[in-house]
Amino acid sequence: MQNDYFILRCGDRHEKIRYDELQYLEVMNDHILLHMKGYHLATLETLDWIMSRLPLTTFQRVHQWFVVSYRHITQLGEDHVMIGSVKIPVTRQALLALAAGMAGYSADSR
Repeated sequence: MQNDYFILRCGDRHEKIRYDELQYLEVMNDHILLHMKGYHLATLETLDWIMSRLPLTTFQRVHQWFVVSYRHITQLGEDHVMIGSVKIPVTRQALLALAAGMAGYSADSR
């Protein structure tokens, strides 16, 4: 049975991160911010480690510093995506894959 969450170490505690609540990841200098609606968490785990726990049918790396959830994208622009009022840059290479992934996600999520 596949879980709908993963456990993430945040400092001296462990947090349960539900995939459907995670909007996007943002790589900072020495940590990663996980953005959920209304709050965020910081971790020292690596992006590769976190990506290995995310379902690739739902999340995509769109920039050197960002990973987004298809579920929370509200707008797709020529060089960015919007998640609510947050504008996230998207590389040219990721844009086509993102559009295809969103189309597949929309069809699968009905």
